[in-house]
Amino acid sequence: MSTVRLEAVKQDPATEIPMQPASADIWDKKYRLKTKQGDAVDADIDGTYQRVARALADAEPNPEKRQYWYDRFVWALRRGAIPAGRITSNAGALEHKPATSTINCTVSGTIGDSMDGILEKVHEAGLTLKAGCGIGYEFSTLRPKGAFVAGAGAYTSGPMSFMDIYDKMCFTVSSAGGRRGAQMGTFDISHPDAKDFIRAKREDGRLRQFNLSLLITDGFMEAVENDADWPLVFPISDKEAGDVDLADPEKVIWKEWPQHQGYIVRDDGLVACRVYGKIRAHHLWDMIMVSTYDYAEPGFILIDRVNEMNNNWWCENIRATNPCVTADTRLATQHGMVPIGELYASGEAIEATVDMRTLPDGGRGVTTRPAKPAFMTAPRAPVYRVRTEDGYEIKATEWHDFYTERGKLKLGELQLGDRLLVQSGKGQFGTDGSEDLGLLLGLLTGDGHFTNRGKGQEAAIVTLWGEDRALADRVAGYVNTLIAGASLHASRNYTVAPVAVPERNQVFIRSVMLARLLEHYGFTRSTKLKVPEVVWRGSEDCVRAYLRALFQTDGTVNISSSSQSCSVRLASSQESLLKDVQMLLANFGVFCRVRKRREAQAKTMPNGRGGEQSYQCVAQYELIVDGESREQFMREIGFLLPAKNDKYANWAQDKVLRKTQRFASRIESIEYVGEHAVFDTTQPDQNSVVFNGLVTGQCGEQPLPPYGACLLGSVNLTKFVRNPFTDQATFDWEEYKEVVRVFTRMLDNVVEINGLPLQQQRDEIMRKRRHGMGFLGLGSTATMLKMKYGSKESCDFTERVAREMAVAGWEMGLALAQEKGPAPIMEERFAVTAEMLRKRPEMAADGWKVGQEIPGKVLHAKYSRYMQQVATVAPELVDALAETGSRFTHHSSIAPTGTISLSLANNASNGIEPSFAHHYSRNVIREGKKSKEKVDVFSFELLAYRHLVNAKAMPYADAPDAQLPDYFISADDISPKEHVDVQAAAQKWVDSSISKTANVPTDYPYEDFKSIYTYAYHQGLKGCTTFRFNPAAFQGVLVKEKDLENTTYRFELEDGEVVEVKGNEQIEYDGEVHSAANLFDALKEGYYGKF
Repeated sequence: MSTVRLEAVKQDPATEIPMQPASADIWDKKYRLKTKQGDAVDADIDGTYQRVARALADAEPNPEKRQYWYDRFVWALRRGAIPAGRITSNAGALEHKPATSTINCTVSGTIGDSMDGILEKVHEAGLTLKAGCGIGYEFSTLRPKGAFVAGAGAYTSGPMSFMDIYDKMCFTVSSAGGRRGAQMGTFDISHPDAKDFIRAKREDGRLRQFNLSLLITDGFMEAVENDADWPLVFPISDKEAGDVDLADPEKVIWKEWPQHQGYIVRDDGLVACRVYGKIRAHHLWDMIMVSTYDYAEPGFILIDRVNEMNNNWWCENIRATNPCVTADTRLATQHGMVPIGELYASGEAIEATVDMRTLPDGGRGVTTRPAKPAFMTAPRAPVYRVRTEDGYEIKATEWHDFYTERGKLKLGELQLGDRLLVQSGKGQFGTDGSEDLGLLLGLLTGDGHFTNRGKGQEAAIVTLWGEDRALADRVAGYVNTLIAGASLHASRNYTVAPVAVPERNQVFIRSVMLARLLEHYGFTRSTKLKVPEVVWRGSEDCVRAYLRALFQTDGTVNISSSSQSCSVRLASSQESLLKDVQMLLANFGVFCRVRKRREAQAKTMPNGRGGEQSYQCVAQYELIVDGESREQFMREIGFLLPAKNDKYANWAQDKVLRKTQRFASRIESIEYVGEHAVFDTTQPDQNSVVFNGLVTGQCGEQPLPPYGACLLGSVNLTKFVRNPFTDQATFDWEEYKEVVRVFTRMLDNVVEINGLPLQQQRDEIMRKRRHGMGFLGLGSTATMLKMKYGSKESCDFTERVAREMAVAGWEMGLALAQEKGPAPIMEERFAVTAEMLRKRPEMAADGWKVGQEIPGKVLHAKYSRYMQQVATVAPELVDALAETGSRFTHHSSIAPTGTISLSLANNASNGIEPSFAHHYSRNVIREGKKSKEKVDVFSFELLAYRHLVNAKAMPYADAPDAQLPDYFISADDISPKEHVDVQAAAQKWVDSSISKTANVPTDYPYEDFKSIYTYAYHQGLKGCTTFRFNPAAFQGVLVKEKDLENTTYRFELEDGEVVEVKGNEQIEYDGEVHSAANLFDALKEGYYGKF
């Protein structure tokens, strides 16, 4: 089996590429084991390798094997085997982190179409999330809206309404152990409510804890291409058997369905489904494409391909991928603060806000990073609500990660009194709404109401008191503009005018038409004290105007009697409104507190008839902004009119305003709130996002069966390049295959220390022992071999990398089965069914008949489509697997590897992707220096090229002796078609999923965009992800030099002179030299006084 000497554990020092500082910093922050006091347990990176190797070798049965495989595991880790972050962080760490898991994500059991089934899975999902694992669900197993429920004698509200239950559960729960809890929700394209699913997350505040993906079938794709009608169907229960003619093809269609119990099922396993209606397939396709183009959701899973190629085809039906936070949890994105459930429904790629304190360089503020479309990690998981003393709250699983002042902790590891990090800089905004709309909604929320005008009509009333009366004409003018734009009766002129009530110092504007128009924004009598969804997704002008108007009506500038302190306050009887406003303010970089000002009580007041009467008064709450955030609030938001602004300015003019805010909030309570559906996203390079204003981790995904779980690892391909950048450059295939073999045994041992919370999950992983080995550094390796990523040559190389990994892995699957025994499912015997014979006609040709028993190992090795592919290059191996069985059912999955690539792989390219860029800057905090220091970060291939070939080489260099060869390309240089081609080259040899994103320019034509998906379908992919975004402005952590050069900073000197300089220019200040960009940040964050 072994073809490489054990002693060859280190590269020749002459060819070892030195670790760059940024990579070492990330290892220290994320993967280096430390005590609770912060003392290092891992002496160096090799110490991390030794810890992981020891933990996994300890799963061997005797001391001799434990020592032998410890040495081999250390060798493989030094030669490029990199376990996933959960394993690298937590293996061997029980003494310091006793409640951690080594498993990434899971999938819920199938949700039964009953109240018991729905609530049972909510409970299971909560427990899974609590353990730090994400979870995914399928909701199209629930009957459509309007279907009759015999037991209840009523009509169901449909799956979307039950998704709301999971959404609320997920909001309460978070995943621990280095990842944020989230939910993935999937939905069959043939379900009658498919259109509602596609549009679900466009509704105000709905399904914010979900990533959503559609399950696209081959039949649907054929209907699209043939411009045919597409039937919308749902199974017929066995109680309805006499109500419909099962032989009528216009009323009944027989199709695959993930659940058989309670339905009419044929011998071949197909389920009878009632036709609820038909729609042009092309129309439905266009709805999906428009949503994906504009919102990056819903996702696109070619489910027939997934199940056809599933190694466990005879006993699994994969319908969901994994999750981590509740659906209503709001993720800070390029579309504003959107519930992850809605992001899941849209399937849209995400540009996530990342707090810079989670980066190795440290420092306050935020940046943005691309993230994968949201996904459901579990339809039901135990969820906990974490509340802080200042009012911030989130629902997540026990295993969800939080960034705290003690470091990164799972929810299950949090203690009362721990301080959670709160977003510390101004984030992103959406594009909805206008300044005038935001102002109107803010005034209505603060001092507006609805009144009954008779005949079932309501009027919206904007009331303006005192100073606020100056706004009357502006508000009336905008209301008239809204009414004119919406009126269907051009011959009639509806207008409103302010009505003055002098004796009450009041003006009001009343309109029935306005009330109707506000319903479009979800703003009604019952929702008036909730932030409207258009504001959550609003443009910066819209959100700012909403807050200014709300603070104008219900806000105050509160100055102490001694005039030493000052705060801005907002009062309300609705605590939930203030908590919503708190999240909006966090996105402006404003920290605040929500407090109860007065308990509910009886109070004697005038009764309007000349006497007094006791009235029950509700509790009152207030939001308080003080300290450093008070100045940020006044700069960014302030009040609409002069009086309150002037009051603050007069107080502040002679004060020294210090900037000492911690942007952290102390935990007040952690409570279990039941089981809920959970969702997440994958932010590949930093693994950090902002949910509900709190800084957390996040999750990854792999398609899994009910109760399935995935553990992951990647091989660093750059370790096997010999003579890089020369005409003699080669790839060491033999050593690569040996590392794969040893690494396979390592990952198999992870199963023994899985730490999953549910017995069904533990049973599932022990029965099948699936794992997902992939690779990273493909883009870097292609460059080192002088190939252009996306070229035919690189696609051929990619296919061989995946093929050799597959064969070597299954060789170990056989060897381990011979040594330790196969996965239990291999020895199980299954009854041959008509469904099996339908799916695999070759079984009938081989003589198998319904009712006979067949071993799992034969169904796996001989009749799975993937193993049939392996048999084309290794027929003897597959024959032996059919005879003995394999140690595991699945071996490969190419995951996003952002952080382990950047750290342990010295910034080799992420997974199967090309390098993001070859040179950019990271801003690092240095002890004793008030501004950040700009540190160069190189792609691994550029680092290697400068070390081995030309120390002067740089991207975009003008000097001939510093220019790079033309095969140095990055993500911006590759067409979407080339991205698909690379994924397709690997897919035929990868038995699970591939995380791959085709980057699409913002101005990419819509018609060409649609063709990417049809091309991916015809290339045999299991799914397709695209990412189309608007280029971000300079963010102070990870930047290209040309971005710095194109950014101008303005400094105002004490004498009033204004200086403008480019971001990369050097400035001497306070005895130190800084880049203009970093000095600007230092001044902005208060490290210096006035410039």
